[in-house]
This record gives sequence, structure tokens and C-alpha cells, in this order.
Amino acid sequence: MGCDSRVMANDPESVIHEYARRYSAHDAEGVTALCLWPFVAVRGGAAIHLADQDAVHDHFAAMMDAYRGQGAATWSPVEIESRRLGDYASFEIVRWNALDGNGTVLRDTKTTYHLLAAPEEAEGWRFLSYTNHF
Repeated sequence: MGCDSRVMANDPESVIHEYARRYSAHDAEGVTALCLWPFVAVRGGAAIHLADQDAVHDHFAAMMDAYRGQGAATWSPVEIESRRLGDYASFEIVRWNALDGNGTVLRDTKTTYHLLAAPEEAEGWRFLSYTNHF
């Protein structure tokens, strides 16, 4: 799945919703298309440096597999707090619910995403990093 410029051109909150859709669909290629690289994932206080597209893809595929193995079927953004950093950057603090196939909340977490806009390339908002709050 390639980069969808219609999604990318929207505001950061729209990109969060598209990310949730792709993540819930277990679409690692689609999630990767929403990212820039190098990419940094912060999990458990440790920075994970992902140098290229393949590394970003493999990281998200592994995370999706792990959560699916724990019973998570869908991810739903419950609350999104946007902190714009000028015209070309934003922090999006998202409270997520991971739901099982019956709609039961398995996990209630927060993650902060750093997004950058690339209007000159008509790519719109893309993820540069995320930090889990757990």
C-alpha cells in the first residue's frame, strides 16, 4: 500500500485516525507509509532507532503481532490532545483503547507522536517518532 496524499495532506488528528485504521487492520505497510525515517520509537524509556523503511516496517509488524497475540483486535483513539509547534510540526498525545474482538478494553494507554508536515512535497503530515507512556 502506497502513501495516500489525500490522507497525508489533512491535519495531524486525521492522520492519527488513519493510523488507527491501518494499525487495527494489521497493515504494517500502510502504517510505514505514514512515517518518515530515520524514525525513533521510545518504549519503556529506551530509544529504538529505526534507520530505514524496512526497519520501520519490521518494528510496526512486530508490535502489531505482539498486541494481536495478546488479544487486541482494534485500536481506538479515545482522546487526542494536539500541541502545534509552528506550521510544520506537532505533538499529538493520544489516549488509546485496545479492544478485543468483543469490544472489551484490554489496554488503556497514552502515546505521544511527533509529526512533521512536508507541504512542499505534497506529502502532508508524517510520523517522525512516538513515545509510549508506559
